Amino acid sequence: MPANRAARPALFALVRATLLAASLVLPAALLPATAYAQQALRVIPADAAKAKLVLAAPSPSAPQSATLDGKTVGVAPGLRLFGTDNQLLPIGVVAGQKLPVRFKLDLYGQLLTAWVLTEQEQKAAQ
Repeated sequence: MPANRAARPALFALVRATLLAASLVLPAALLPATAYAQQALRVIPADAAKAKLVLAAPSPSAPQSATLDGKTVGVAPGLRLFGTDNQLLPIGVVAGQKLPVRFKLDLYGQLLTAWVLTEQEQKAAQ
């Protein structure tokens, strides 16, 4: 029997063991990534005030403005509006809608960051 034929069973056993180990390790390695993707972590600062927000439609002739509980405020150039899924919302999409939010103002009293609240967050804030 030639030497290479005798080595074949050992090679196949090695390949089989490697594939088995990879098939067991790979799913276990991916578990933390899938668990993280399912967990939506939302961090809203404790000092963020609560209000009803209405954003004015963007206009080329006037600066962007918003109303918070009926009080008109300016909008900071870097406004970040987070939706209930913690994704950034374009201002044009929600312009004119009355949204329950928690918000932070910048040093000049302009709206800087707002988080649209879910129903559960609204109930918890009351």
